[in-house]
Amino acid sequence: MKRFATSLLALVCLAAGGARWLDLVNCTDLATGFSTYGSYWVRYAVVGAVLLLAALASFLAPGRPAALGGHNALQGVLAFLCGFGFAALAGVQIGGWAALGWVERILAVLYLVSALWMLLLGRSRFTEEFEAPTGSAVFGVAGTLSLYLLTIQRFCLVPTGIVRVGYTLEAMAALAALLFCTAQVKAAYIPGGKSGGWVFFTGMAAFLLCTCLALPGVVCEYLVGQAALAELIQAACIGLVGLSGLAYAFTAVGPAAEEITA
Repeated sequence: MKRFATSLLALVCLAAGGARWLDLVNCTDLATGFSTYGSYWVRYAVVGAVLLLAALASFLAPGRPAALGGHNALQGVLAFLCGFGFAALAGVQIGGWAALGWVERILAVLYLVSALWMLLLGRSRFTEEFEAPTGSAVFGVAGTLSLYLLTIQRFCLVPTGIVRVGYTLEAMAALAALLFCTAQVKAAYIPGGKSGGWVFFTGMAAFLLCTCLALPGVVCEYLVGQAALAELIQAACIGLVGLSGLAYAFTAVGPAAEEITA
């Protein structure tokens, strides 16, 4: 029943993504980011409604899901894909180093750290028994620093406004990815902690905002020449984080550790 409810919520997120694509194609000026038909509040209301559903569904997850510790091949594969994606993003950024501002240069270096962290995390998810990715959680925290800076950049350094829905969704996507990856780090080092509901909510929020809503916007902009290749790769990386969030959400609604050991 819990997996069925999670599947329905994932379908709702995908439906929201499909509606976002239609909105981008038919009712948005991609050059400016302004909606050409309907109120922007309707767009935010849809996002808020799905996030509220995710918050309510998070109560389905036990406090200590057994499957958050130990082997999980899907989580491992997605972590590897995220690692390779962030490595490619860092490579593209470093390739145009001379044209980058100081924030982008710091991000390029931090993307490499994130890539290494995600590869180590992916390796740890293929072990039969619980094994932390590294000897210290400090490296896990360092692996999230790129998302910290990306969130600050999108909220504070990129000129935008609430009426430009696409830019706001991209900022929210960066925040959702940061929150999920922070929860992911905690689960990787403290699998017995009471974090099931938070892992579920942040995972589903990342899937909704990163994969279903923000990624289509950048793809549309790229197709009409309004976004660069680096922006597309960045959006794809954040979208992969969202897919990883979905995988963790399904894991979080599994049996509780107490049920397995009882």
